[in-house]
Amino acid sequence: MSKKSHPKKKSLSKTRAKKTNFFSFFKKFVVAVFVGCLFFIGTTIILQKKAQAVPCANSKSCVSDLSEKIENNATGTFAGRTVTAPTIDPNAKSTHLVLGDNTKREDKHIYVDLSTQTLYAYQGNNLFMKTLVATGKWGKTPVGNFHIWEKLVSTRMAGGEGADAYDLPNVPYVMYFYHDFGLHGAYWHDNFGHTMSHGCVNMRQVDAKQLYEWADAPSGDTPGTAVSVCNQVTGNRQCVQNNPIQ
Repeated sequence: MSKKSHPKKKSLSKTRAKKTNFFSFFKKFVVAVFVGCLFFIGTTIILQKKAQAVPCANSKSCVSDLSEKIENNATGTFAGRTVTAPTIDPNAKSTHLVLGDNTKREDKHIYVDLSTQTLYAYQGNNLFMKTLVATGKWGKTPVGNFHIWEKLVSTRMAGGEGADAYDLPNVPYVMYFYHDFGLHGAYWHDNFGHTMSHGCVNMRQVDAKQLYEWADAPSGDTPGTAVSVCNQVTGNRQCVQNNPIQ
């Protein structure tokens, strides 16, 4: 005689199979949700870090306080060479020095022309200074309209990697205009008129001193001297800027 399958056993087997499939699907669903959450959180953190990242001219000073530092009788390094830092008067102050002009603060404007590596400084419609500079070679000089936010008579700048690493004490006459990008004197090269920096605007020391004494630091609610970095400066001081920093 053939055995007859019991209907209750078949029903129980189907029920167990359904439960097994349900729990298997539920586990896969939970795992997928968990992995998705981890991916979302990780992506969000990376994007936030990128959004918060600040471009730096000096990779070490970018995380420092950008404070005034005078280190006389010190030597530095630049592109594998040892360089001797200039002597800075310890009694010098990082304050604005007036050179006998009555120009209003808002009438002063500095333009940097990246195409010709030239800096122009105007007092109203009068040209105060025109000189060759050296802007970003290893890092881009930011294009945009800024104001000097801090002046330091001297500080240390360091950064770069490998062959372009540098560590420079007593960088003179520093005028920061965007994060740690600044106008300053350069004693470690004489290649003005060509790109040579990690993003700052390098100047001859004599020119930097003159500009430093002329330019204004911020005072109260009044911003410092305006600085426009231009891809090109055309006639009548028209500053052409491609994708400027807003």
